[in-house]
Amino acid sequence: MFAAVRSIEAPERPVSPAETGPLVRTAVLLARVWELRDAQMVAILGGMQPESWRRWCAGQVEIVDRERLRRMALLRDIHVATRGASATLGAADWIRARQPALGGRSPLQMMGSGRIEDLIRLRDAFASIAA
Repeated sequence: MFAAVRSIEAPERPVSPAETGPLVRTAVLLARVWELRDAQMVAILGGMQPESWRRWCAGQVEIVDRERLRRMALLRDIHVATRGASATLGAADWIRARQPALGGRSPLQMMGSGRIEDLIRLRDAFASIAA
């Protein structure tokens, strides 16, 4: 009597440079605030092409895939969550300091793994502090 309901997934539409621009600019600014080298940021963003990162730093925003957008949103969330904790040392020093909440690892070590799961863990470890 009832037809089976099938999930219809719409194809993912590309995200335009106008939509990605704010997150790209935020990622570039965070790399400066945290005093990261290009190679570190390329790894944190999931192994993107160094040439693409350099274009972003020069203000040339391009189409960005959804995983990279998620990584950039997580970096923004990490920054917001850790602002209070990093206030005494400064963001660049704090991100390199070993943290008891991370089992003695530094936030940079976790981010540098290149695994999105580590970005999520890092954000979640400090989210309660920011609340």
